[in-house]
Amino acid sequence: KLSRQIYDESATFTDEIDTYTLDKWIVGTQRLFVGDKSRVTLVGDIQVTSDQVELRFDEDLMFNIPFKPVVSLTGKLILKRDPSTGLITSYQEFWDQDVATVLKSAKFG
Repeated sequence: KLSRQIYDESATFTDEIDTYTLDKWIVGTQRLFVGDKSRVTLVGDIQVTSDQVELRFDEDLMFNIPFKPVVSLTGKLILKRDPSTGLITSYQEFWDQDVATVLKSAKFG
């Protein structure tokens, strides 16, 4: 389950589709995906500084809609942090594939 404890209340969340506020990102992500049927793997080393965390990911996400399609994607995530609090102020995904390619990867169980 997602937790807001590591995020600054003013944090923004950006993927290849849109930018969201903290509340919209947490609620939307929990509603859109089936957490126990989705998979996220961290790939390679995680780069950490006082103001940023950068990592690569490989994920399969099951949508919580009829037929429960699963899409696969890889990419990079940059988390910007407030150096004084350590809280995340910005979450930005950079997908290796464009949105259309990710949607075309959908598999139906």
